[in-house]
Amino acid sequence: MLNEKPVISNQYGALAMAFLPYFYAVIQAKEYNWSLFLFGLAWLFLYLFSYPFFQLFSKKPTSKNQRWAIIYFILSLIFALPVMIIFPQVLLFALPLLPLGLVQFYFAKKRDERNLLNDTAGILTFGIVGMATYYLAVQAVDFAFLIHPTLFFIATTFYVKSLARERKNPLYAELSIGIHLLSSLLYLFLGKNAFFIAYLFALARAIIVPTLGWNVKKVGMFEFLTILIFLAALSY
Repeated sequence: MLNEKPVISNQYGALAMAFLPYFYAVIQAKEYNWSLFLFGLAWLFLYLFSYPFFQLFSKKPTSKNQRWAIIYFILSLIFALPVMIIFPQVLLFALPLLPLGLVQFYFAKKRDERNLLNDTAGILTFGIVGMATYYLAVQAVDFAFLIHPTLFFIATTFYVKSLARERKNPLYAELSIGIHLLSSLLYLFLGKNAFFIAYLFALARAIIVPTLGWNVKKVGMFEFLTILIFLAALSY
């Protein structure tokens, strides 16, 4: 097993999305302690666990997926336990994660993981993890770590789908551009200029990139830049 290649999803953009709320919370908290480091590792291995675990109920119920799901879960638990013992209140954030996990389990069973509702469940999970991270740092609840990333990721989801699975459906491209445009105007109205600029960049890529004929890999690599710009706006 030591020579075996780990089971890891090739959707690296999703990994960046999963950790954006975490880093957003860490930066805004301005207080970094050991619990945030352990919680970050626990979240990393829990995220890695989700791929082979849901594969067991979807397309590839193999022993390898089962083995790596167990490995990732144990590693996540090892890093999470000290945090949960010292800060048991953080377990309250797990309550909304349970129904969101059931939604993803349902779509995995249906072999429809790319369903928009499934994507939304994942996006909300990322935001709640951001809220939990901020709570560990300052012992306060702030829904900004759920709202801002969720809105951005929903716009991004429509954009990505308009280039891949729904590229022949013009509605997704229209929704992508519309949500980006409305979000940019909303943040301009609220006086959040950094957010406004980040959304203008995202809007430009939603309009221009579909005309370039890029493959999925190139689109994904460019998305890292978009996420970094949005993280910079969140951190401003």
